[in-house]
Amino acid sequence: MSLALLAVTLAQLLDLGTFIRMVSMHGPAVEGNPVVAHLLDDFGMPFVAVAKIAVLSVVVAVIVVLAGREGRARHRRLAATVVAVAVAGGIVGGLSNAIVIL
Repeated sequence: MSLALLAVTLAQLLDLGTFIRMVSMHGPAVEGNPVVAHLLDDFGMPFVAVAKIAVLSVVVAVIVVLAGREGRARHRRLAATVVAVAVAGGIVGGLSNAIVIL
């Protein structure tokens, strides 16, 4: 479980870090996600970074609850699916940002 949560966190922080670098180099117009571009235009980079970390916190909490504990209901497959989607999303986001940076 700890390794899965670490992988999710690192992948999402890769996305955030490359996003910050991409926007600082090329401006907010290069962001492909219209929701993020709107938040960036209206509220600025600190808001977007805090929002990303807040969403990451919720995703980690969902994984922990789904994984369960001894004596409680467990939904390991669903927890593993959330982990896989979160890691894949972070890696794809980070790589797409890195491509724009280069």
